[in-house]
Amino acid sequence: MDFKIDIPTDSDGFYSLRCPHCKGRFKASAGDIDADNTLELFCPSCGLVGKSSSFIPSEVIEHAETLALNYMQQEIYKSLKKTSRKMKGSGMSLDVKRPREETPKLLTEDEKLEQIELHCCDKIIKVNMDQIVSNVYCPFCGVN
Repeated sequence: MDFKIDIPTDSDGFYSLRCPHCKGRFKASAGDIDADNTLELFCPSCGLVGKSSSFIPSEVIEHAETLALNYMQQEIYKSLKKTSRKMKGSGMSLDVKRPREETPKLLTEDEKLEQIELHCCDKIIKVNMDQIVSNVYCPFCGVN
């Protein structure tokens, strides 16, 4: 059984990311993040490095966990429903009620981020305007 949960992107195809060190927010293109050679990222704000998966914001993880829980509950329900049908006429009964689905956390974008081009890696990211005024580290190579 395969179950895939896609990480949502904004309208421009950028993932929302959050530094595990300084908690700074930024966005990077889904194609750049999903590339096989993107194993680590540098924070554009603090420049510290971490596994790319550690930059996934907690609200995105909670959203995915809710989707996975709903899927699991539906699969268990389907399995028990089949079992209850097979038991009919055997003198035993199994009452199965459809589970209540949890509503996934709504993912909204509060911050306005500006696109900047990184000439070192020829990529585009989105950062806060405050970061543009100060130093911006490239998430892919760490160049400042």
